[in-house]
Order: sequence, then structure tokens, then C-alpha cells
Amino acid sequence: MKTQCLFLISLVWSGYLYAIDFSGVNVAWQYNLNVELRLAHRVFQNEEGIFVLLQVSADSLARWEYEFLIQDGYEAEHHEVIKPLSVDTINSGKNEFSVKLHLALATQDLLVVRVYQFEQDYYYDIALKIGNLSFPPIYPLDRNGLPIYKNYINRSGYSWNQMDSLHIIKYAEDFSRSAPPMADMKPLAPTARQDTAFQAKDSVFFEENFFYMVRDDINSSTGVTILRTSPYFPKYRKLTELVEAMLYLTSEAEEKALLKSRNLKKDFDSFWINNLNTKPRARDAIRQYYENVEQANILFTDYKPGWKTDRGMMYMIYGAPDEVYRLDGLEEWYYDSGEAFEFNVISSFFAPRTYSLRRSRNFEESWFRKVVKIRRGSNE
Repeated sequence: MKTQCLFLISLVWSGYLYAIDFSGVNVAWQYNLNVELRLAHRVFQNEEGIFVLLQVSADSLARWEYEFLIQDGYEAEHHEVIKPLSVDTINSGKNEFSVKLHLALATQDLLVVRVYQFEQDYYYDIALKIGNLSFPPIYPLDRNGLPIYKNYINRSGYSWNQMDSLHIIKYAEDFSRSAPPMADMKPLAPTARQDTAFQAKDSVFFEENFFYMVRDDINSSTGVTILRTSPYFPKYRKLTELVEAMLYLTSEAEEKALLKSRNLKKDFDSFWINNLNTKPRARDAIRQYYENVEQANILFTDYKPGWKTDRGMMYMIYGAPDEVYRLDGLEEWYYDSGEAFEFNVISSFFAPRTYSLRRSRNFEESWFRKVVKIRRGSNE
């Protein structure tokens, strides 16, 4: 592991004389939870510059090599060679390691990580700009004092890398699920109702089913958004959770009946059995659907559960995209079956990167065709 980290440092110092047109790089692998390689990151910023916390996981890390490239955006033609940069190993093991990269004077917008072996390449993008906002200097830590890379926590009492004074806003908004892709476009910037604001100097107690904005200073323009979930998240177990997450599949009349049901368990079972005809087929369809819900929660949770986001909704109904391309402020999904979707990337106070689907009436036929297949237990 030490040898790998030293090799990684030498690559960073050497730099490269080309830039990657990232708009032509398929990064669909990032949405495949069965892929052989997984990366995660968190960016923070202080008076010393920008820092990137990077986690790399694989069955056998010894087989992989690494390169770094910093450039001006996703469609850049040139880049500057990375100047002296420090790399600190945070954690290392057989199947996972974490490092902290210090980009002291970074003015570029994008850090690209290339992880490769033989003819297999994976490209991972890390945005170094979030609109007009700066990254906060704080981030949450797990019980072992290691960075938390996901945007949700399923217990309370987490600590932070900086505990002098934390300013916390609690939001009470229970966001509804996303509207289907053929619905009318709504304002892109999310809004939320502030519940309470308080300060903390120790580990912070977060109440379940709320999300929080944590800042190091009350005047900071941005902070770290954390969703406090149930202990079993990203899975769902409560009947009310299961019903809510399946409402993408229901007609308006079915939804109203379920939400007013006096025997929710009976009506939930009836929905699946009536559509699938037999209990074994219904069980298989339920298992498959809620595996998709769980995966959407893992991949897309931010200030609300992943299944409620635009990308999570499309992932659950259409499946993982076959091709994903990113441009500045835009993400494109393509399926081998012909569907294509675009997501605008926007920034707001509590949601530095929100992906909003470009909706169109043209998606209506495709949407209902996919929903019918799920209701019939087809994964085609």
C-alpha cells in the first residue's frame, strides 16, 4: 500500500501536457454498484487552498495504477501542470484506501482521476467549483475519525474535523417525490422551510428524517448538507415507506386509494398480487423494485432520499443508464433502447449540486411503457 501511495505522488508531480474532453468520456460505470472499482470524494476549502478527500475501493488495489489531471472544465482543451502538491494517506488497507490531496493554488474547475490497468480505464471527475459558492472547511467523521463521503447519516452523534464552533440549521421540509419526466417544468432551485438554528461544539445530535446545513461560521455562504435517515437506510422496512416509494407505479386513483387506506398492508399486497397474478411472482417483483429503491438511495441521496431525486426516479424506472456524459452544468443519460435524458446542474444554499431533469411531454409514452413492465414483473 505504501508503494502505491508513493507511485501516486510521483504521478501527480509529473503532470501531463494534454486535457481530456470529458464530455466524450462515458462515466456510466459510476452508477453501477457491481463495478469492480468504486471511488468517492469530498472537497473542502480553507485559507491554505482546496483539499480533496478521495476514497478508492476495489477487490484488489494492487492491480490498479492512478493518474491525476487538473483542467478548466469538462470540455477543456488545455490544462496547467499540477505544481507541488502534498498527498497524505488517511487510511489504507487491502481493498480500500483514502488520501487527502492539497491543491494550494488551484484555479481550474475540474480534477480528473484516471484509474487503469491493462486496457481497462475508469475516469472519475471531481468538480472544484460550485457556482459562486466556496467549499466549506468542515466535513463529518465516522467513529474511527475517518471522513464520511456520503450525504446521509443513519445514526446521531457524529463528530467533525473542526469542532470550535458549528452553526447548524435544521430543515423540516419533507420533500415530495419527483414529478414524472413528462410533467411541466418547475423552478429549478429547491426551497425548504427552516425549522430551528443552533450551535454545537461537541458531537451533534441529528433528529431522524430531517436534513441539516452545518457551517463553521454563521455568515458562511455554504456548508455541509446532511440528511439524517433511519438506521436501516438505504433500505426501507416500514410499510408507509414502501408504499410511498412505489407511487411512481400507480395511477392517480390507485395512489388516492392507498393514501386513504384503512388496511394498508392488505392494499399493498393486493396491488402487487393483482398485477402479477401469483404471490411468488409478486414477491420477485417486490424484491426487484425495492432493490432499485435501495440502489437509488445509495447513489443519489443528497438533501432528500435518492429515490425522490430526478436521477433516482429515472434510475428506478428505466434502470442504470448505458452511457453517461458530463458537460459544464449538464449531465446526459443514454440507453441502448433509445431513450435519452438531460439533467441541469444547479447550485443553491443548501444544495450545492442539484440535478434537475429537463422534462418533456415526449417522454410520456416511454414512461408508461416502462411502468407497465415493472407492474408486470418484466425487467426487459
